[in-house]
This record gives sequence, structure tokens and C-alpha cells, in this order.
Amino acid sequence: MISAGMIYDYINSIAPFDKAMGFDNVGILVGSRSAESERVLLALDVTGDVINEAAALGAGIILTHHPVIFSPLKRLDTDSSAYRLAASGITVISAHTNIDIAPGGVNDTLAQALGISSEEGTDGECMLVGSLSGEISADELALEIKNKLGCAGLRYWRRRGSIRTVAVACGAGGSSIFAAAQRGADALITGEIKHHEIIFAHENNIAVFDAGHFRSEDLIIEKLASMLGSQFPDTEFIKAESDTDHAVYI
Repeated sequence: MISAGMIYDYINSIAPFDKAMGFDNVGILVGSRSAESERVLLALDVTGDVINEAAALGAGIILTHHPVIFSPLKRLDTDSSAYRLAASGITVISAHTNIDIAPGGVNDTLAQALGISSEEGTDGECMLVGSLSGEISADELALEIKNKLGCAGLRYWRRRGSIRTVAVACGAGGSSIFAAAQRGADALITGEIKHHEIIFAHENNIAVFDAGHFRSEDLIIEKLASMLGSQFPDTEFIKAESDTDHAVYI
């Protein structure tokens, strides 16, 4: 059996929890270090379906990317995820912005999947900047992102001219457009972007690709399951089948 503390310590060794951004909430958020389980379920988010899946599998530990508790709780409803987890004796570890920015973390994994090399992180930003192997049009890059990430749909905005230098900011990384402009990026690939950020991109001739929050980060879950499985071969690490992209495209 593996303990939550052992998983925490391993994640801390590759993506230190104290490197998480100030607004974040990471670590063991439900349960304790001493909790043990033969199976660990991994997911981007803790939902009711994920809790049900963990219970059905007998997984006493869930490792998530998004924090199961993000803002301070003022009320603990019996239908809430936090209450259900505690009542079920399921421990949750959440590794969020610390693993976004870590070497080999979410941004690195997303960039590598899209063929973006020579990445460099940006201090204070959950963003990296790298290069494509050659120049490409926005239409061509959009198709590559859609196919490589398995997106059912993709929003994107073109630029005047081709694309070579690309900024990558997983999840809700649209605010990185300002840092991307300072770094001279031709494009930003992210999972969410706001209207005023899109206007800024247009005014500064930066292409933007919105792959969706889920698709921009889901790659890390299978990677973490594989890494943890290699580190702790006597434990079963399972990617949650119920953790899916619920967006509908027509």
C-alpha cells in the first residue's frame, strides 16, 4: 500500500508545492498523509462522478490537478465534494500551478505534444515560450493543435504573417497574452482567454489558439499516472474514465 504522504513527497520532488502561485491552494486538501490505498485515481477535477468511480474502484486516494478546495469554505453542504470525500474516507492531493510550471509539467508537456521546442519559462507567469520547427500559418497550426490534442472544436484568431515563436499557457492562461507580446511571440496557445485579451492580441498581431481548458491540461494526467506507476510499481494508478471534457460543439 502507498500512503498519501509518499505521493505528496514524490510530487514535491518534481514540482515543489511551495512554488505554487500565491492565489493557489495545493497539497493534501482532504484527509491526511497517513491515508493508505492500493489504488490511486487521477483526474483533472474532483466531481461527483469521479468520487463515485473512486469508491467503485476502492481507491482511497485521489490525485487531482485542480484543487478540490480553492476558496475558503463558509458552509459544508452534505452534497459538496469536500463533504462526500471526508464522509467516504477518501484523501485528495491537488497539484496545480506548481506542476503547471515545473520542468516536465503541464506547460512543458503541452508544448512537446505540439512540437514546440527550446522552451523557456517566464518568471512570474505560468507560461513558456518556444519555437516551431518552421514557419506555419495560423490555419495550419490550428489544425495541428486540434488533431494532436483531440479537440472536438477549437477557437482561434489569425495574425498577419506566419508563426514561428509560440507562447504556451495551459488552462486559463489568456492573461499571459501581455507577457507573450513582451517576449515577441507570434502566437499564444492556451485553454481560456477573455474578450479584452483577444482584442489586445489582435491589436498586437498575435495569433491566439483556445484549445479549451480540459484539452490543454489533460495530457498531464496520463503522464503522472505513468511516472507514479514507475516509482511505486506495487500500487495501481488509474486515470479516471469519468473525468472528461463536457463541452459540446456543433
